[in-house]
Amino acid sequence: MTTGWLRIRAVGESILAGFAWITVPLLPRAGVVGLAHFLGNVGFCLARRDRKVALANLDVAYGDALSTEEKKRIARGAFRTFALVLLDLFWFGWRTHRRVGAHVSFDPSFDHYFKTAPLVAVTAHLGNWEVMGLATARHGEPPFSVAAPLDNRFVDRMLNRLRRGTGQEIAEQTGAVRTLLKALKRGARAALLLDQNTLPQDGGVFVTLFGRSVPMAKTAAGLASHSGAPIVFVYCVADETGHYRAYGRPPLQAGEKRGEEREVTQEIARLLEDAVKTHPDQWLWMYKRWKYIPEGESSEKYPFYARRLKTEQAGEPE
Repeated sequence: MTTGWLRIRAVGESILAGFAWITVPLLPRAGVVGLAHFLGNVGFCLARRDRKVALANLDVAYGDALSTEEKKRIARGAFRTFALVLLDLFWFGWRTHRRVGAHVSFDPSFDHYFKTAPLVAVTAHLGNWEVMGLATARHGEPPFSVAAPLDNRFVDRMLNRLRRGTGQEIAEQTGAVRTLLKALKRGARAALLLDQNTLPQDGGVFVTLFGRSVPMAKTAAGLASHSGAPIVFVYCVADETGHYRAYGRPPLQAGEKRGEEREVTQEIARLLEDAVKTHPDQWLWMYKRWKYIPEGESSEKYPFYARRLKTEQAGEPE
C-alpha cells in the first residue's frame, strides 16, 4: 500500500472508531446484540476470504463429524461473536462498572483465578477476552495484560483507555516478558492470549490442536517456571442475550526443564480444544491457525492456506 492510502485508511478508521465511541454506548443491550448479529451475518456473506478460511478450519477440526450446514452455522456464529466483541469494546466503555456488573458473571470454576495469586492467566480468542479483563479488574483482581499495539495510534490509545476502564493494567508488547515477570514476583496476575502462530525462533513450540500441529508460544510455561506461579486457563463466552459468563480450569504447574515447558504448553492447547468444542461458535475460526506444515507431515491434513515450514523456521526437533 502507498503511504497516501495508509493515511486515508487511518483517518477512516479513526472516524469510524470515534463514531462508535459516541453512538454504540447509547444502544440498549438488546440493540447491541441485534446489531452484532446483523454485522456478523453481513460479514459472513461478504467477507469471502475470511469465510473460506473459517470453513477450511472447521473441516480440519471436525472432518466429516459435522455436516456442511453445521459448519456454516458455526462459522456464521463466529462472525457474530467477533462483531459483538468489537461493539462491546465501546458499549462497556460507558458506565463500565454498572454494565460489567449487570452483564458479566462468574462460574464457580473461575474461583481458580480468584483464589490463586500470583498466577499466569491464559486465555484465547474465544468469546470475549476483552470484557473478561474488565470484569476481573472490577472484581478486585485485575490482570496485567499484554496488548499488541495498533498501527493507528488514535485507535490504539482509545482501545487501551477502554481496557483500563475498571483498573486493568496494560503492558506494552516490547519487553513484555520482563514486565510480566516483575509483576508476578510482586504477586500480580499476568494475562496472555496464546492461540496465535508463534514459530520456534520467536519463542514458540509445536503442539497438537485438533489432531494437527500448530506453533504456540511457550511464554506462559516460561513465566510460570521462572516465577513459580501456576497457570490457569480462563475464558468468557456470551449467551443469546449477550450476557457473559467466565469459566476457569484447575491450575497447571510448570517445571523448570525445557521438556516440561513443552508438556505444559501442550496441556494448554488441550484445554483450549476442549473449550472450543464446548463453545464452537465463539472461537475466531477466521484466523489462519494451521498456517504452517511441519517437516514430515502431509499437506493433505492441512487447509488450503497452509504452507510448508522452512527448515530454518522449524527450530529444534520436538
